[in-house]
Amino acid sequence: MKAGSMEGLIGASINMELTRTPFRVYKEAERKGDTAAMERAMGYVVDFQEKAQECSDRAQEELPKELEEERREQEIRREEALERSEETEEFIESVRKNNNTDTSETDSVEISEEGRAVLENSTQAEQASPALESTDAKLYTSDGKPISAEPSAKSDDIKVNITI
Repeated sequence: MKAGSMEGLIGASINMELTRTPFRVYKEAERKGDTAAMERAMGYVVDFQEKAQECSDRAQEELPKELEEERREQEIRREEALERSEETEEFIESVRKNNNTDTSETDSVEISEEGRAVLENSTQAEQASPALESTDAKLYTSDGKPISAEPSAKSDDIKVNITI
């Protein structure tokens, strides 16, 4: 709901609620036989009912306008969603085309002379330093039973191949 129809409906509801008090005063005056108080109270009731009717009419005028506006907005959202889905399909198709291209090409890496020197120095340092001994770290299951901790792969076993 938009502001126009909401304002009309709330105004009508509030004015109808406000009629209760003067109507109660009217019934009390009727019971006592006070016609002047009855007339004043009935005047207030009529005023509040007229205001409630005006607010209700305003809501009735605004509601079709808001419905038409909502329909236009929904149509725009549908068109945007359709465009996004077409763009998504195009993107997926381009990704598929790229994946279906020749994958035999691989990237190559060239190591500079400085890099080779650093690599040789680090290799020599590793060979010169004593091998690290395995620690006696223990792993446990949720039951509390120990699990042996063995390394799964050595650093020499890891190979990297980059394809495009």
